[in-house]
Amino acid sequence: MSDFLVSAYLHVQTLSGGHSDTVNCLAFSPNGNHLASGGDDYALIIWNVVHGRLLYRLVYKSAVDVVMWHPVHPDTLIVGCANGTLQQIHDFSLTQSEEHDIHLGARNTIHCLDYDVKFGQLAIGMGEEVHLTRERSPHHYSGDLVIPSPAEPRNFANVAEQRLRAITLQFHRDGTALIVSYLAHGIICWDTTTRDQLWHISMPPAKPNIGGSAISPDHRHITVYNLVNGLDVYALGPQRKPKAKMTYKFDTAPQSKHRLPVTYVHRGHGIVCGTTTGKVCVWEAASGELMQHLPHDGMQDHPLDAATHNKASCIATGSAARGQGTYIKIWRAKISRSLSRIYLTRLATEARFR
Repeated sequence: MSDFLVSAYLHVQTLSGGHSDTVNCLAFSPNGNHLASGGDDYALIIWNVVHGRLLYRLVYKSAVDVVMWHPVHPDTLIVGCANGTLQQIHDFSLTQSEEHDIHLGARNTIHCLDYDVKFGQLAIGMGEEVHLTRERSPHHYSGDLVIPSPAEPRNFANVAEQRLRAITLQFHRDGTALIVSYLAHGIICWDTTTRDQLWHISMPPAKPNIGGSAISPDHRHITVYNLVNGLDVYALGPQRKPKAKMTYKFDTAPQSKHRLPVTYVHRGHGIVCGTTTGKVCVWEAASGELMQHLPHDGMQDHPLDAATHNKASCIATGSAARGQGTYIKIWRAKISRSLSRIYLTRLATEARFR
């Protein structure tokens, strides 16, 4: 058992009356007081989590699939949509906001984002490609570096889901490397300058696909949702025969092949993943013990995000296929005094402080 002290998560808030269709993405602000959400109803919403109140709503021309808080500029969001719209937004008010388009050499559905603070790099998983661009001045990006397409893995013909798609992007080694988790092509670490492949973790034949992943806060391990029975933990770095060091198993097999977010909580002492069976699972990272189920009503996949601030750890979970009854639940647990400093953990999706 870990010596990390944390109480059970309690449902403390339900955010409703905002979205009218499936919630696709969630992101806590760095201080944990606000939550950004995007959905199939084309809406981007900013909520006051403390008071459970909707603050701002922006409507796009397609589904909002990815949202992250900018790790450098305060009160700034980076938003990606199904139609390829990619924007940086700030200065929200009741009547307007400042919106800056981020232009790349191509346009396709945005699947995932990550931002590197040291060099101002933005990584974008878009369609079948991964792009890198740089913020040269506040809110203005230029350049477009395309990461090479990965080679087909062994026994690829036997893999049912073969689409080339980046599921999560996570900068590594102070922005000099980018770790890409692919749906059907394993995990690859790329040099962000030369675009060379540094190392590769192939998935086992019985679990060839990845539906979500997260890198541990110490950047030593990566946890992946395997779309079969739960989460597998791999060591980061080059290895001859990659093998999962631990598996966090679901008590019920996934009902569909949906992508699910994975995130570390409690400074890496816990791991959280949504499910397709109406609940969210929280495990203790060291032992693999299932600590808690966070229930939702019905059969649904869940976007989620987590943040730790002061003496509380919070998890936000969103609902799917609820129409006008769409909601977001906020869960809170008390944490020990020794670990009660600001800390933010993010998905598949999102801002990270290195």
